Amino acid sequence: MDTSSEREKAIALLQKYKAGLCTPEEIARIRQWYDSFDDLSSGQNIADARMAADEAAHKTLIKLFGENKEEQTRDKKGGIVYTLLRIAACLIVGCTLYFMAGKFKKTQPSEITYSKYSTRKGERREIRLSDGSIIVLNAASTIQIASDFGIEKRNVLLQGEAFFEVSKDKTRPFIIKTGKIQTRVVGTSFNINAYADEKSVSVAVSTGKVQVEKEDVKGKTLIGRDLTHNHMLVYDIKKDTYRQMLTDADLLSAWRTNKLVFNNASMAKIARTLERSYNIPVVLTGKPYKQGLYTVTFDNYPLDKLLPLLANLTGITYEFKMEQLIINVQHCK
Repeated sequence: MDTSSEREKAIALLQKYKAGLCTPEEIARIRQWYDSFDDLSSGQNIADARMAADEAAHKTLIKLFGENKEEQTRDKKGGIVYTLLRIAACLIVGCTLYFMAGKFKKTQPSEITYSKYSTRKGERREIRLSDGSIIVLNAASTIQIASDFGIEKRNVLLQGEAFFEVSKDKTRPFIIKTGKIQTRVVGTSFNINAYADEKSVSVAVSTGKVQVEKEDVKGKTLIGRDLTHNHMLVYDIKKDTYRQMLTDADLLSAWRTNKLVFNNASMAKIARTLERSYNIPVVLTGKPYKQGLYTVTFDNYPLDKLLPLLANLTGITYEFKMEQLIINVQHCK
């Protein structure tokens, strides 16, 4: 049989297979090529796999077209076998790509990586995700988005504080991990505060429903089921306890409009918030006469306007020294 005749038979058979017009017998013959890859091991690299594939295709095409002469199977570039292999590679890719993709996906799974978005002290940032969800990061915060986000789940990692507006999708839950706490939703808006230097993690719901779980070596424990509007869960990290309460969720997330909201906050907590919000080191000095807790809202004040109000409320004194804010709490009310 001459070269042109063999080429024509190869092209005809492979084109029929690609178009879905092969007979059962012809399909079986073509599938021999695919089945010949079963001996590829998961440990092979791409170069090894390609060599094995060429060898398998080489042997199978000989069977398909009746060529069994040793000298013809070893033709160099321009020979019969070389030509048939190149024709096969061009024509069969469209109809067998999903077979090969499935095979290599099982043996060589992709590693999950994360894209990181951060804010500095004194900075806020809005992030729009591929599913239409919106995340607003507060100062000194980081969000990490998994590379498989949106395939089966929508997983993110949070350090710091963020407000979430999650697009509804019941088939792909949106999961936020903050240390031991995992917040799961399908479509809602809520605020999470999870700074590493704070003693607790809080989840406050603005709209929809939120589920909160605690994860440790024993597994996952549901600690907040179907939290709804103005419900907040607070998890105490050190004590490993949690509580639920009513709150004003919109007020708690008012930092998005440059408001500072304190609810039964200690001076230590107020100092940490001032440092993050105004990007200035804050140092507390003195032993307080009284350990007070303060509830107050500051509406978009510059620091030099806020501090006199805070001093009047709490009894602190303060000064700026060496690019630091020094707050003396000795006379706190």
